[in-house]
Amino acid sequence: MSSVAEIEAVLFKPAVGGYVFQAPNPWVFGPTSSYIVSATQKAELLGVVRPRRAVLWTAGITIGILLWACLIATAMWAISGHDQPTVIDFAVMSVLILVPIYLAWVIKLQRNLRRMQSIIGAAPRIGERINRREMRQALANAMSLKRTLLIGALWSLSSIAQVSALVVRNARHPLFSDVKSDLNLLAAVVAGGLAVYYLSLAIRKIRKQRAAI
Repeated sequence: MSSVAEIEAVLFKPAVGGYVFQAPNPWVFGPTSSYIVSATQKAELLGVVRPRRAVLWTAGITIGILLWACLIATAMWAISGHDQPTVIDFAVMSVLILVPIYLAWVIKLQRNLRRMQSIIGAAPRIGERINRREMRQALANAMSLKRTLLIGALWSLSSIAQVSALVVRNARHPLFSDVKSDLNLLAAVVAGGLAVYYLSLAIRKIRKQRAAI
């Protein structure tokens, strides 16, 4: 769950005459439009983007995705008739899981954009963009030390869990012998990389705090 400060850091950039606001693409991917908005407009846009009950909303979305993924995995296992999923099984499961999530995301984005129109309708459109590097830097600066450490710890646990699964399965399914082992390895590497990033960010924040004392 992102805080208001983190959402603000990603969507807005200080500029002459106000803030650059980069509206999301209604289909998630593709070109976006940028506007110059005032402080009042920025507050109104943040109210649209951030759900009122953020904790409940995030928990509901997370539980819904997990339940849907479990339902699809169970259905595929029952239909396929084999214990170990094949490449085709994983491809079909990925489509059945990700497509509904993408469609729900699109519906949410388009609903938010309709609500934003009354705010940005009169705002001047500009060509300036907030690039990914600026977003990452702004987000890193906006995150608290506690949150950074928590995310780093969660990714570390996730990587350890994937490595443990590889070790347990190694006797019957050696590394690179089946699709599940390959996916476990990929997940372990990705989670490990994210753990290193967030823990490194936390260390930089600690050093910065000590230097400011």
